[in-house]
Amino acid sequence: VSSDKQVLLSKTNFIATFGYVVPIAENQSLRFALSGGIGLNKLDLTAEELNTNDPTILNASGNNYYVDGNFGVVYTNSGLRLGFALTDLFESNSFNGESFNEFELSNLKNRIYSVSYKFELGAFGDFSIEPYFLYRQSKDGLQDAWEAASLLYYKDKFWTGGSYHQHNGLALFLGINLKETIKFSYSYDFPPFSSGFTSNSSHEIHLGLRLGKKK
Repeated sequence: VSSDKQVLLSKTNFIATFGYVVPIAENQSLRFALSGGIGLNKLDLTAEELNTNDPTILNASGNNYYVDGNFGVVYTNSGLRLGFALTDLFESNSFNGESFNEFELSNLKNRIYSVSYKFELGAFGDFSIEPYFLYRQSKDGLQDAWEAASLLYYKDKFWTGGSYHQHNGLALFLGINLKETIKFSYSYDFPPFSSGFTSNSSHEIHLGLRLGKKK
């Protein structure tokens, strides 16, 4: 479940993910994941703003449900990870006047490419470092961007690091694994260095729960 608000548009997603790992050799595997679910768009307008005859605003002010989904695959070889993802499997119009968006496959041009490698720090046996590079591609080409980051791990139980996004600037990460069952992570994004509109910093919190034993 995720919720995001940008200016007047609020988006809430209810997504389930199925993942599968295929071992292909010693220390090598292919990892697949497919997600699907329902999203909700809502335009947050005041009563004064709704007091208009503009049909676009009146139609968009209602709740609009849509189908959401994405797909990804990662190749791993020891510390190396090569990833590819399709982030939008279905078309979605945030300002659709209907109560439910039409079910339509997207052109699959919203993509993410990623590469990372986890190095064990021999002189510090309990520590490892993982730099990664990520490139996001959008169908309109206006939001294409790269991101670089590095994470420092201690026994795979604690980690911290930072990243730099081409448009959004700097971010910091912090996380912890509790008895291989609960994973908690936090990230803080600094305001962009340059922007066409007023922008603030943002906070993001992830909480994961593992059910069953890790194989």
